[in-house]
Amino acid sequence: MTNSDQFDTRFNRLLTAIERIDQQIERISQQLEELRQRTDSNARAIEALTDSVNEFKRDRSRLYSVMANLANSQSNLAQSQSRMYGLMENLDERQEQLSNRQGEIVEILKLLTKSQPG
Repeated sequence: MTNSDQFDTRFNRLLTAIERIDQQIERISQQLEELRQRTDSNARAIEALTDSVNEFKRDRSRLYSVMANLANSQSNLAQSQSRMYGLMENLDERQEQLSNRQGEIVEILKLLTKSQPG
């Protein structure tokens, strides 16, 4: 083999190696692009999850507020019922007093009618 043949062989091997390196660089570039796309996708997913968590926190806060308002309303209702039952008790007492007075008036009227000459 002559020097020229050895040079050609080495040159061809070098070109082949460069082509393989170029192919590997291309594959690495494609893998990096795929990785970038996955990273972007993951970033969007994380952002969506973060938004969901924040929305969940807001909803939970609103729920607690509604529950507090409900408990307050139940307390107000209980107080109103208590006042109403107190008023009903007073009405019963007053009705009994009125019935007693009505009975007294009837007795007085009977006495008055008997005492009038007739």
